[in-house]
Amino acid sequence: MVKEKYIEKNREINLGVTGGAIASVIKKDITRSACRVYENSHIGVAGKLGEADEDLMEQALSNLSLQIPYEADASRGIVRQENMEQGPFSVEESEGFLNEAQEVLTILKKEYPQLLFGNKIRLSETSRRLSNDAGTDLSFRDRIMSWELLVKHEASANVFDDSLAYVTRDPHRERFLEEAREHLDAFLNPVSLPERDMLPVIVSPMAVLGFLLENLDALAFGRGTSFFNGKSGQKLFSEKFTLYVDRSTDTPGNPFFDVEGSTCPGDRCDLIREGVLLRPYADKRLSREFGYDNTATAGGAYDSVPSNTGGSFSLASPGQTLKELIGPRDGIYVSVMSGGDFTSEGDFASPVQTAFLYRDGKLTGRLPEFQISGNIYDLFGKDFIGLSSDRAREGERKLAVNMKVQK
Repeated sequence: MVKEKYIEKNREINLGVTGGAIASVIKKDITRSACRVYENSHIGVAGKLGEADEDLMEQALSNLSLQIPYEADASRGIVRQENMEQGPFSVEESEGFLNEAQEVLTILKKEYPQLLFGNKIRLSETSRRLSNDAGTDLSFRDRIMSWELLVKHEASANVFDDSLAYVTRDPHRERFLEEAREHLDAFLNPVSLPERDMLPVIVSPMAVLGFLLENLDALAFGRGTSFFNGKSGQKLFSEKFTLYVDRSTDTPGNPFFDVEGSTCPGDRCDLIREGVLLRPYADKRLSREFGYDNTATAGGAYDSVPSNTGGSFSLASPGQTLKELIGPRDGIYVSVMSGGDFTSEGDFASPVQTAFLYRDGKLTGRLPEFQISGNIYDLFGKDFIGLSSDRAREGERKLAVNMKVQK
């Protein structure tokens, strides 16, 4: 028998923004705990709000009688702690964060009086800890400041016209304002769409990786419903394309372990390497059931039986900045895109509501609405450009792909 505790702590200050000013301040301090007991290929789970205690462990022991199957072993003998908290602000001493947010909003409102800013600004502190009597003790802490502003022109009939986002562990006012000014100046400068059928399109990686990740789930592979069944070991995409489970702390808010206490050697597990499909991603249960590698992708609610729903995924970068990837060509930087999807045949199309002309490393003007499209084998094959090595925009690395562009 192995007894285990899993604890999530989330502290947050959420500033509601209306008309470019702070309209509300909401503070949260939530602790969620689960106790798990593993015995004879079964699991007993019990959860509560607050710290785990002996009563909760007794409840988990009692829940073994429910005979919930769990044939994987508990994580054993892994000890590691990571604390990524940094920066000048904290939830405990929030005055500096509140002042910073209001002062920056005042600057934006003064410099762009024709624009209305709304939505929220957040400072969040998270921690995850998993420990058991099999010698495992894992903990991760992080602190993140995020600007999540919606932008609307005063003359617009839309609910919002654009978004201004920025996520960072170590906030610097001038860095954010420099990016925000370039973004907003381009928003106020309408330009024509370049007269070319194919253009480099710059997006957040997750905007186009959803179909791929859905079909790399080990459950789909094991049951024969994946788009990629029968293609393991085959070269499907560009040699520049490498997709991996990312358990590194390089990504803000990303613990190095999953909710089962699994980790990856070097905090990374390749799923596709240099275009070759190596493996699907799998938690302990699917790894055992179908014989796949455990890729540390277990997730789920804190008080539930873990399932293959977690994990952070990244693309390998060729080591070039976004400016270097695009080079002398004109590109398109996508800010707001919704309503798109992949078909079951792997064809992708999406309307783009707000985007900018990207020239010589800068956003230079706002483009009219248009549509982008491509096939999965082309997007990640001959049309794949790469992931930027720098956090070029919004605090994240950006993906550049050649896509068909239609007015």
